Amino acid sequence: MRYSSLLLGGLLSTLAFAIQAQSHDRAHHDHGHEQKETSAASLDAHEHGVASLNMVLEREHLIIELDSPAANIVGFEHLPNSAGDFAALAEARKQLLQADALFAIADAAGCSLEEAEAESPLFEADVDAAEHEHHDEAHHDEHAEHAGGAHAEHGHADHGSAHSDIQASFHFNCANPDAIKQIEVKLFEMFPRIEKLLLQAITPRGQRGGELTPAQNIIRL
Repeated sequence: MRYSSLLLGGLLSTLAFAIQAQSHDRAHHDHGHEQKETSAASLDAHEHGVASLNMVLEREHLIIELDSPAANIVGFEHLPNSAGDFAALAEARKQLLQADALFAIADAAGCSLEEAEAESPLFEADVDAAEHEHHDEAHHDEHAEHAGGAHAEHGHADHGSAHSDIQASFHFNCANPDAIKQIEVKLFEMFPRIEKLLLQAITPRGQRGGELTPAQNIIRL
């Protein structure tokens, strides 16, 4: 994830420390707000229907990172082994790169997308298959099995079996970041299997953790 990953890594480390340090004190805070407080530790759980959303606003940089069980995005977590699986993965990756369709930011902020990336062991298997698309369906299925073995040999067996995740990152460059008062998260519309997003955010206005749902999908800064 190149530049965005380098910036995101440092800022999210600060975010994680701040959220964990405040999790106990903030446990009963803001009960009347749209975003419910939640423990940062719960972000580590692999739970279908639940995904994590990390956000950093630092000067002109707005970085958002999604980490979700693959089942929330494509409906399965096994390595692709059919034409339908490969088609679902290709469509999901295409949708994940459409940042404007996933996040609504005020035009006054002047945010332009610098980079969007989506990663998963399942996408890697999809790329492997694309390189051999000249094979017939029988060879295609045989390749899918080979891809699974190759990932196992490289230490990806667990990722390609019961608990595969999909990560996506979005790096916006915003000319007027002070104009960002809220962000509407449209991930629930694009991926209806996501029932809840566990939010961690750090902005010039402070740190916060919370929950987003289809009915409460606004990050208020």
